[in-house]
Amino acid sequence: MDILTHTLSGVAIGTVVSSFANSGFKNKLGIVLISGFAGALPDLDAISLWSGFDPTIGNLFNLSESGKDIYSAKFWYSHHAFLHSAFAGLLIAGLLGLISYLIDSKFKGLKNKSFLESLYQKRIIMIGFFLGFLIHLIEDMPTPASNWGGVNFFWPSKSYIGGTGDIWWWNNYDIFLIVFGVMVTNLILHLIQRFAHFDLRKFIVGVFIIGFSIAIIQIKTRDFDFAYSGHSIRYQEFEDKSKQQQKEILGDKLYRMMENFDNKLNIYF
Repeated sequence: MDILTHTLSGVAIGTVVSSFANSGFKNKLGIVLISGFAGALPDLDAISLWSGFDPTIGNLFNLSESGKDIYSAKFWYSHHAFLHSAFAGLLIAGLLGLISYLIDSKFKGLKNKSFLESLYQKRIIMIGFFLGFLIHLIEDMPTPASNWGGVNFFWPSKSYIGGTGDIWWWNNYDIFLIVFGVMVTNLILHLIQRFAHFDLRKFIVGVFIIGFSIAIIQIKTRDFDFAYSGHSIRYQEFEDKSKQQQKEILGDKLYRMMENFDNKLNIYF
């Protein structure tokens, strides 16, 4: 799935997690933002496609394979491998917690607090980060198997999960609009709650569950099988079919709006 939908899915998760934080607006905003960052982070493993990868990172680590070959392979540092695992999410969350603890100890004079106490105090933001990271992995599972066969969710296990081909790699505008709707609705609920007292958590969790359920229905009711392994000579056919589906789902007017938005972006969307 595209990086924009991944990022906004992380933000949507952050709106849910932040509703459980008994803190001010600034801290809740921090949870939302770091969850969005986590939603994008797993695709950092696509850096091997960067044109400057071979003379820089490839040279630094004396890699014998080109970045393009690494991307499509099943090395632990390839795309959909280690950085697409639950372990990576937990490890990075822990590292961020450690960095935060060291900064607090050095610059904020909180030397009497243990590392575990610091982690407990920051547990909500770390949960937001992990869940934002996790939603990315889940969203990649319905895409085609290609060279990987899914995502290496249980790394260091060599098994890959997903790759079902229920949806195409990108131009899933309907899913994006669902994610965007959940995110905006929950952000508005957060703002309203500052002026009116109501059970914010129930509303926000409810909105997320409804949006998530609709997205699953949309994904599982596509009338075309995008599944393939390795490289596919039908790539363009699949891309064209995905766009045709979107036009049928969204209607001409909304589809044209989304396509125009897509064409203005310099990323796959």
